[in-house]
Amino acid sequence: MNGTKTVRFATTWIASMILAIAVTACSIPTVVEPPAAVADRQVDQAEALSRKGDYRGAAQTYEALAAGSPGELRDRFLLRAAREYVRADDTARATTLLNQVSASLPRADFGLRSLVAAELALRAGRGDRAIAELDRIPQPIPGELSSDVLDVRARSLFALNRPAAAVGTALERERTLNTQEAIRANRRMIWQGLQKAAAGNADFTAPAGAGQTLTGWLDLGRAALGTARNPFSANEDIAQWRNRYPNHPANSLLSEDILPQLNVGLDYPTQIALILPLSGRQQAAGMAVRDGFLAALLQQEASRRPLLNVYDSAEIGATTAYRRAVADGAQFIVGPLTKDEVTAIATSGEASVLTLALNQTAENIQSPSMMFQFSLDPEEEARQVAQRMIADGRMRGLVLLPNNEWGQRVFRAFDTELKTLGGQIAGMRFYDPSARDYSPPITELLLINESRARANALAAALGTRFEFEPRRRGDAQFIFVGAQPVQGRSLRPALRFHLTEDLPVYATSDIFEPDARANNDLEGVIFPDMPWVISPDAASSQLRGTLTRYWPVRARGRGRLYAFGFDACRIVPLLKAGQFGTAHAIPGMTGLLSVDQNGHIKRELDWAKVSGGRALPLGTAATAAVQ
Repeated sequence: MNGTKTVRFATTWIASMILAIAVTACSIPTVVEPPAAVADRQVDQAEALSRKGDYRGAAQTYEALAAGSPGELRDRFLLRAAREYVRADDTARATTLLNQVSASLPRADFGLRSLVAAELALRAGRGDRAIAELDRIPQPIPGELSSDVLDVRARSLFALNRPAAAVGTALERERTLNTQEAIRANRRMIWQGLQKAAAGNADFTAPAGAGQTLTGWLDLGRAALGTARNPFSANEDIAQWRNRYPNHPANSLLSEDILPQLNVGLDYPTQIALILPLSGRQQAAGMAVRDGFLAALLQQEASRRPLLNVYDSAEIGATTAYRRAVADGAQFIVGPLTKDEVTAIATSGEASVLTLALNQTAENIQSPSMMFQFSLDPEEEARQVAQRMIADGRMRGLVLLPNNEWGQRVFRAFDTELKTLGGQIAGMRFYDPSARDYSPPITELLLINESRARANALAAALGTRFEFEPRRRGDAQFIFVGAQPVQGRSLRPALRFHLTEDLPVYATSDIFEPDARANNDLEGVIFPDMPWVISPDAASSQLRGTLTRYWPVRARGRGRLYAFGFDACRIVPLLKAGQFGTAHAIPGMTGLLSVDQNGHIKRELDWAKVSGGRALPLGTAATAAVQ
């Protein structure tokens, strides 16, 4: 009994103590951090992520802040998130967020909005629009934005082939920089801008009264392009420039950065294997790529040329050719060429040496860590077309593509990119590429058939005939056409006949072949293409001349593949050295080349408009009226 009482007493006492503690705990006030303090801490976190180079993480932090903030504060965080997405090279997400920002901003935020819009316009190839956006920033420009504004302005002027103004702006920016690292990055930006301007055949004449620094930079522009397009003879050009300008500030950049990288770009593996279809259905394509690869390799000094073994994948199979190349001692393998062959190598488990595949794997196939992928990808071109349209302010339009596997792939890429950027497809039709008459799909796309049907119904109701001119739909700002040259030369006149002269027509490069006599029917078509086709610079022209002189038939039909082979050879040593990435893009014959984190070689293309059968680069005086 006593024991029982003791236990009950103890239990009661413990329960009472627990209750007392709970009551006491409830009476202690909970410390709640003010929302402003939480936001400040998250802003600090985002800024720290940005300084470390984690731009995507910073963007996501700002985006989360925007989601929980009202009015002007929400817009401010959206702008910061968009800026970080631009830095992370996610222009699609940046564009989406920028479009969510209110049109009425306080003066303090207007500068950042214009800066982000300018950067997006520049990345879409619209240097003119970028300059216009920057000119909208109220003066004086806020101090925290001035360096970035001058940076974008300089790069935009380079893109517009105005190197003197661009260098002058960059030198103005350099005077505001406080660290050697920032100054060196600014000088590298000048160097890359000179390469881009040289690719556009810009005038490097110094303006009257220009100082020695500006004059020297402009003179260096004449040598800048050769170091990227054709680096095998660039050392001599740079040496001559250094003799003329021994005290120029660019000398340190050349000594510490450009020349070492140039030498790395000439340091090939001692043995390379090239796997291509040199017989069978793909023989012509394989031979064109091979000839371009050899043209680049033969410009290397004989003493520095690697041993090259070439294997015919059509004869022995790509996987067997790959195994044989490894067994023969290849240190770097280039190829194979077709998507099926690349997929076979990627899934075989055989990729044991650095490999530059000349196509992409099939969808959902993981690429081996030793494999890079380089291709003339129509889907990537379609995405760049969508980006260009949005940059041109054309948000809604029509699509006309061939009813085949190529057309389906191009449509998926274009549709996804356009919608991601806030655009819309108002109507689309697939056409039969083997047809002779393209009027039915065109009239359906333009809703002309519906216009005729309404007129016929009205005439029947009134019991009389009357004059009638069919009207096309009025809700489109562009037409995107996917076609090979033969179909393109029929589609463009048919579109013009059916009352769409006032609608800009965009296409991928497949529509154009470098033959002025064959392209007269493509008048006005806007398209992206590689510098090999539309760039007037000396390096590209020299290589085109060599191909035309020795292989005139291939020059007409397979020139792009020849340039593709040249660039494939050009980037082998850069991939081998690991000094090739988004921060080290190089102007190649096939585009501005960089490699992403997945090992895919990206090509930023030039833009042209067909005029008189020729592809005139956009941005020049001859095509300034394209808008």
